[in-house]
Amino acid sequence: MFFLNKKIDPYLKNLMKINLKSKIPVIISLREDSKKIKSKITSSNGKIKWEYENIRAISCELSSLSIDYITEYPEVSFICYDYKGNLCLKNAEKLIGLSYPKLFKLTGKGIGIGIVDTGVYPHPDLTIKRNAIIFFKDLINGIEKPYDDNGHGTFLSGCIAASKYTSDIEGIAPDSNIVMIKAFDASGKGFLSDVIKAIDILITYSESFNIRVINLPFEFDINVNINPLEEIIKIALSKNIAVVAPSGNSGPQSFSIHCPGNIDEVITVGGVEFGGNMKNIRVCSFSGRGPTFKKTVKPDIVMLASNVKSLASDITYIPGRTSNLLNAYTVKSGTSIASAIISGAIAVILEKTPNLTPKDIKSILSLSTIGIGENKFSQGKGLFVFDKILK
Repeated sequence: MFFLNKKIDPYLKNLMKINLKSKIPVIISLREDSKKIKSKITSSNGKIKWEYENIRAISCELSSLSIDYITEYPEVSFICYDYKGNLCLKNAEKLIGLSYPKLFKLTGKGIGIGIVDTGVYPHPDLTIKRNAIIFFKDLINGIEKPYDDNGHGTFLSGCIAASKYTSDIEGIAPDSNIVMIKAFDASGKGFLSDVIKAIDILITYSESFNIRVINLPFEFDINVNINPLEEIIKIALSKNIAVVAPSGNSGPQSFSIHCPGNIDEVITVGGVEFGGNMKNIRVCSFSGRGPTFKKTVKPDIVMLASNVKSLASDITYIPGRTSNLLNAYTVKSGTSIASAIISGAIAVILEKTPNLTPKDIKSILSLSTIGIGENKFSQGKGLFVFDKILK
């Protein structure tokens, strides 16, 4: 019976015990491309959600008995539950505006930054001076033009590419290009299958839009034998795309960094808060701590994540209708902000030295840090400092 089946995610097994007849969302990892498995899904009254171009996997809905039946085929390597992930952002109260230094008079020009998030609102600071949003794909509602019914994606896009059109707020890479895939809904929740499809799309379009960085500002609590999210991230890395993720907001306990921040090759960014001067910096209490369950030291570096001012979204806006953005800016905290800032910094570095590999970039970031007096599982190599790149 499926209770002993080693091809099935342990969490999924528990669900199957109590859901014998109702359909369960899953991701089937395959050893090879298989029309046979697609046929078996449909003949079992299953519903296929996504097929992927860059990994061998299918997301679908199946009953417990059908899941167990399909595992008998040798083409199937593993079946995991289609988990829901959370965005790594918290609301903040104190207002702190930021301006970022210009390194070598570079602005990330021509570098595409892929973001998997809640979408992006066509904020004046992203669209008037120049249109920083060069591509938008909505996997949730199928709307063709940019919008953001949550605000998270817009906030991070501002940290990266705001143009200082209506205020003094400017992103760290104001001439970089935002390639936004909406895979999270208005409540900030997203399915694993949609996130994988989003990265799949970014890889496919990476040459067209010169996508050299992918920012994944979320966390999934996944611990399975075969992780399709980790698999497609490694495909992105093999295509010379740096992947950045936050350490998450599940701190301060140890082992609180979840996927994708717990993947070795990913640039994992923890969050710090400033207490008024450079001598009073500490890791935010909510910032995820290492080590990972594989005993890897994480995070890799830390960056500002508390009380940051960036772009607000009109969350009621629907493309084609008049927008009513009452407050153009807002203040938030969360390690996803730290990951966005570092994604922008990478764009600046790549503009100057475009032939760097993701491994090179990770090394440069790690060497461009200062310690803040906390242990390596809280601060990693330390606080990334822009000035150190100049030396």
